[in-house]
Amino acid sequence: MKKQWIHRAMKEWTDGHDMPQKQRIIKLIKDNNLHHYPLIDQTIFINNTDFTWTKEHPTGFSSKEELKRAWSPFMPDLLFPIKKTIIELDGNFHTNSEKGAKQTKRRNQYYEYAGIKLIAYVTDELNKMTDEELLNDLKSKL
Repeated sequence: MKKQWIHRAMKEWTDGHDMPQKQRIIKLIKDNNLHHYPLIDQTIFINNTDFTWTKEHPTGFSSKEELKRAWSPFMPDLLFPIKKTIIELDGNFHTNSEKGAKQTKRRNQYYEYAGIKLIAYVTDELNKMTDEELLNDLKSKL
């Protein structure tokens, strides 16, 4: 069996705190035929040297530290792999802390370098949008 190392925080990322927002977006996308069905909380790995990305866990590393030197793991909220598009729902951690802002900036830069289109919503603002407003925004960005 091959060893696989996932950042320990990633195991806690699927706590479902933003699942209602994800389901709302997916329903709007599906009901209005905007895009193919997204993958939810799919871990991706972006190479730290050439910024290629994969959904497959990289293999051939003898330690977690060796893996982390070569690849950075991310868990986007909604991933559209064929279209190389990600939707992120950024909550308070991303906007109200220095650490969160720094990690969000790094994440966004990696997505950009990897050629992945990022659509980001601040959760509080998303919750204030009507379905019609959100649908129109998604239509303009997808």
